[in-house]
Amino acid sequence: MSGIEIEEPARERILRAASRLFYEQGYPNTGINEILSEAGAFKKSLYTHFPSKIELGKAYVQEQEAFILGTIERIIKRHDRYAEFIASWMRVVRRGIKTSYRYGCPLANLSNQTHDEPELAFTVRAALDRWTTIFRTELLRMSWPHPVNEDQTADFAERILFYYQGAMQLYGMSGDIRYIKRLEHELLRIAEDVQGS
Repeated sequence: MSGIEIEEPARERILRAASRLFYEQGYPNTGINEILSEAGAFKKSLYTHFPSKIELGKAYVQEQEAFILGTIERIIKRHDRYAEFIASWMRVVRRGIKTSYRYGCPLANLSNQTHDEPELAFTVRAALDRWTTIFRTELLRMSWPHPVNEDQTADFAERILFYYQGAMQLYGMSGDIRYIKRLEHELLRIAEDVQGS
């Protein structure tokens, strides 16, 4: 195009502003007017796309889930061996915490701040269910030192999510990379558990 700049649609500007503010300041500490000011948008635009702050929060959860889970899915589908998947994923996590996720997991952060918002809690729980389903399905497909069954991969999927969220929350609270290193160690122990069985 010859020097003509196309303005980003209001919906995307609003969601981008809300995403940054929700993550950096917290959902309860972020007001609609602050989001609109940062987005350079009017209330009419906001309510056209997001009828309430809760709807904006749900869109934020869905956007974060799509990015995080999409990244995990792309990585896990490229690997047939569990340890290779973990090594690749942890490289991405280490890069991510230096830039986008320096305060921990955005889904966990929002969830911890919105216990009194059942719609947001439901949206986050549904996202976590999709995570465990993808882990369970892909882990079952992988090569393991010994055969694994669906019950084992269901347990592994829950452990992966448990370790990941715990490490990300501790990292977000402290900024200490030790928790991310420990995460990789704990995730690799899952493969050792299979060898020991």
